Amino acid sequence: MSSTASSGRRWDGTPNRPHHRQRALCVASDSPTRLVHSAQPSRCCDCGNRIDWHTRPDARPVSLHPQEVDATTVPAASRWHVSSGIAHPAHDGTPWCRIPHLALCPAHTAPTPLTPQIAALRRHLALNTRRLLDSGTFTSPTPDTASPATVPELCRPARPGP
Repeated sequence: MSSTASSGRRWDGTPNRPHHRQRALCVASDSPTRLVHSAQPSRCCDCGNRIDWHTRPDARPVSLHPQEVDATTVPAASRWHVSSGIAHPAHDGTPWCRIPHLALCPAHTAPTPLTPQIAALRRHLALNTRRLLDSGTFTSPTPDTASPATVPELCRPARPGP
């Protein structure tokens, strides 16, 4: 047996899994807007958390939290719903809605007072940002690359106390 045979593990012992390609996004031929009917996944450049980019009715992009949340816990001004790939800034009457990432981003101040459930979600994202920073997976923007509205210190949420 050769000493260079693959053991199915990387040098650090982690499993060597093949990279699975995500499904390609397509434009529906009958789409009046010619927009893709699925969100464009990405990461927030300020906090490193996952976001989904959707197109609004005025064709501008909006970043939404990738998961739906209970509509009763979200202020009415922050409720969004997605229909046919288009994000609408209103509630559609269902018990679930989407929330803009900027309302949750730990790198920014909250635009409106938060309900306890949304504040807990924001804390969860802040802890995830801290994990990403500590592991070196994410680096916060430097002052020369950060937008004027972004304060780099806010990207590094305080560690939870005992």
